[in-house]
Amino acid sequence: MWNERFESIIRDRLPHLRPDLPLEPDLVLSAHGLDSMGTIGLITALEDEYALTLPDEAVVPANFVTPRTVWEMVSAFAPAAGGEPAGRETP
Repeated sequence: MWNERFESIIRDRLPHLRPDLPLEPDLVLSAHGLDSMGTIGLITALEDEYALTLPDEAVVPANFVTPRTVWEMVSAFAPAAGGEPAGRETP
């Protein structure tokens, strides 16, 4: 579904998710510590990693509920990246 860098970006903002637990697509991010400040950091990290600027209409709570909703949003605004960070090629 998503790449390792995306997972790392999400995990970095979930202080209550144990490292040994998998990042499930429907994991509720707020239940694992993502708060409003963490969401701002997440937006910034995603924009930097995927070389995109999320439009205001995309920055709504519904897009930051689960890893799946975040990935779907990123994929919608960075389709040319094919889910890969900008400037990086897959082997």
